[in-house]
Amino acid sequence: MRDKYCIVKTSVAPLYSKPNFKSELISQSLIWEKLYIIKKNKNWYKVKQWDNYVSWIHSSYISNNNINIDYKKDYGWFFLNKTIIKKELLLSFGSLMPFKKINDNGDFYMLLPDLSKVHINKKYLISVKHLLNSDDLINFALTLKGIPYLWGGKSSFGYDCSGFIQSLIRLKGINFPRDCSDQTKSKLIESKSIEGIKKCDLIYFKENSIFTHVGLFINSVEFIHCSGEVKINSINKNNKFYCSNLSELEFSIYRFKK
Repeated sequence: MRDKYCIVKTSVAPLYSKPNFKSELISQSLIWEKLYIIKKNKNWYKVKQWDNYVSWIHSSYISNNNINIDYKKDYGWFFLNKTIIKKELLLSFGSLMPFKKINDNGDFYMLLPDLSKVHINKKYLISVKHLLNSDDLINFALTLKGIPYLWGGKSSFGYDCSGFIQSLIRLKGINFPRDCSDQTKSKLIESKSIEGIKKCDLIYFKENSIFTHVGLFINSVEFIHCSGEVKINSINKNNKFYCSNLSELEFSIYRFKK
């Protein structure tokens, strides 16, 4: 196979369990994401993402062209800290894209995979060289409240629970696994007791002895998660966000290692 990699050219690309649109949507890929091509099946590609997640993507969502850009000289990589809505353009929160400074007033332009350019202000950007601390991460997470649940979702048009957490944690420069079961096995985190919970600790819930849901603590008792929509809940009965359904499940607390 000539091309070992491809680039996602659409705002969001659906990723499937099998090479057909009737199979299960298992994840998503955002614009500019570089995918490693494992094999091809007609108009479908079996690909591996930056987190080693393997799935199938249709050729209509990708570009195989070699885009020659001197990123180190002219461009910097930034995450979008909000959903961008412009004429004929819709981009998800958390998209990682190349940007170039225009002037000293905070004006940049983003480069799209077709090499067209779109003006944007720096206030909407998070540089990969200056990633978020816990307080900033939580503040951005709160802006996503109300985003609907979508099985396999990893964009601000729809998240699933683990996709939401993975997307947030990446803004701290941490490449975290995609699914709950893999996240709990990650060497990046360690189990801890329920006492002394801190911001950005994680809570995982079990059903039938399998981890199926995750949330991120925004303080010592409340966590943000995606269940139906992105929202705040607590397992503390005295808290206004108490959720009885979650409190009945077995759970474990994890913290990122320093």
